[in-house]
Amino acid sequence: MKQVNSSDDISWRRQSTKSDALLTVKNFDNILCRDPINGLKEIDELLGIKSPSELKVGEAEILASETLISDSDKFALYEAIKNITFVSESQKQKISKSIKPIYGLSIWEKYVPIKSVGLYIPGGTAPLISSFLMQAIPAITAGCEQIIICTPPDKFGSIHPAILWVAKELSIKNIYKIGGAQAVLAMANGYCGIPKVNKIFGPGNSYVAEAKNYVSQKIAIDMYAGPSEVMVVTNDENKAKIAASDVLSQLEHGADSCAFVLSESSVVLRSIKREITQQVSSLKRKDQLTEAVKNILLIKTESSKNTIEMINDCAPEHLVLLDDDFTLYVDSIYSAGSVFCGSQTPVAFGDYASGTNHVLPTGGWARSESGLSVSDFMKKISFQNCNATAFNYLAPTVMKLSELEQLDAHTQSVFIRKKIATKKPRSVFLKRQTNETSIYTSIEIDGTGIYKVDTGVKFLDHMLDQFSKNSLINIYLKATGDLAIDAHHTIEDTAILLGDALSQAMGERSNINRYASSTLIMDEARAQIDIDLCTRSNLNLKIPELSEYIGDFPSEMLTHFLDTLVKHLKFSCHIDIDGKNSHHMIEILFKCLGKSFQEALKINKQQATSTKGIL
Repeated sequence: MKQVNSSDDISWRRQSTKSDALLTVKNFDNILCRDPINGLKEIDELLGIKSPSELKVGEAEILASETLISDSDKFALYEAIKNITFVSESQKQKISKSIKPIYGLSIWEKYVPIKSVGLYIPGGTAPLISSFLMQAIPAITAGCEQIIICTPPDKFGSIHPAILWVAKELSIKNIYKIGGAQAVLAMANGYCGIPKVNKIFGPGNSYVAEAKNYVSQKIAIDMYAGPSEVMVVTNDENKAKIAASDVLSQLEHGADSCAFVLSESSVVLRSIKREITQQVSSLKRKDQLTEAVKNILLIKTESSKNTIEMINDCAPEHLVLLDDDFTLYVDSIYSAGSVFCGSQTPVAFGDYASGTNHVLPTGGWARSESGLSVSDFMKKISFQNCNATAFNYLAPTVMKLSELEQLDAHTQSVFIRKKIATKKPRSVFLKRQTNETSIYTSIEIDGTGIYKVDTGVKFLDHMLDQFSKNSLINIYLKATGDLAIDAHHTIEDTAILLGDALSQAMGERSNINRYASSTLIMDEARAQIDIDLCTRSNLNLKIPELSEYIGDFPSEMLTHFLDTLVKHLKFSCHIDIDGKNSHHMIEILFKCLGKSFQEALKINKQQATSTKGIL
């Protein structure tokens, strides 16, 4: 146990055993590869352990577990199963909602279970029944067809009856009496008659973790889940006893476990140190804990900000925020496996029965990895389908990009299809460049109301978003203008480009509804808008007096924006607005205008364009 300051050069974890573990893993792999059936006995002899007479647990042994554990044990296990199942079911994803980035292009994802998974259940120093629950229930929830369990037997060659009882309750039958790195190697390669799996899960000591890393070159693994670790944060001396108990609860997993205690008070750290020493002497695993407490680092921090920096730098597997002000920390924590908030939330709750998963990233991997969940037992397959409209819209882009990469087979695969995709898309890409502004836009009339607008005038962005959403016209627009002077040029040129783009995207304007009338209300505001998508420009606008600015938008520019849009899009528009709130009146205007465009732009092959024959 060592006390340091946060300003010291801190090495969070010992790295010395990794190379030794890797050498051992490679040696075991060579033995098992040479003799996949009998190699395990050779490894057991090297380790000085007795090989079980039968590697696979028999059905009779599983059924016998029913009488070997008490009803109170069963009740506790049922409670844990219930909560873990509840959380797992809430995580399960089946098929994502179909999205349409452009009209005629459907994209969706399907989640399917991994067919065969291997679960490693540690048991070298204690039978980790909870680890079995944490892995098996998400695997079952995901729908994995084959679940292989590997767990080390005790010195009598038996598996703890509680593990077998859980297996019986969960209808899992493929259980093997094998532990350590050799279990991981067996599941990855099909050694020892153990079925080869598609992905391996489970925590373990440094040898198990190294074996998982070793086999990850050819098979998927869940994460780096090595020796247990915990970080406790408190500035309250009255919580020293609780802090010490949380530290020891994780150190008892093994002599290579580690713990970190952070406090802004040296007094608190000394109190926790005394408590740890006192509590160790009363625990059953005190011999192992006496070794593990050497891996405790007591760190004095300078402030709550410094504490947060230390937490995120360490990325602990378990993080305990003991004090009542834990809310000061939570929003700033982005590197931790699982966080336990407040003095009434021991790590043991997460280890056993609260429902969250206790298979968590260790060794600093919480910087980029998450705890185990149902999604880890599933994989995602993406699907997509294009109709002729979407094909014609995307084809020029894809052909141009494939030409840039000089991959002409890609280009050809698109070009060949152009012969069968005859429907012309109502879409356009335009750019406008002046001394004051640079604006480009992509317009797709047959869209789904997807928008990404950035003019630099936030209220105008909001209004164009509303227009896009209500018209179902996809709008991508980016403007860079002389906003340091004022917004006039940016607003005006946005209207010019938007009008030109919509006009070009409509093409000949044939076979459309052409006319539309819409009425919408928003609180006290009401809008009535009538449009005719002819090629004659006319704007008739009636709106009460507006406040000088709405957000960053000068209201005097509203009429100019609409008039410019009408002239460049070439259509007739009658707008009648009533209301009191300036924001509401302008917003309902753009929403209602969008609704009118949605109706007027609908394809209608029965609609006569004009008695003149043209618009």
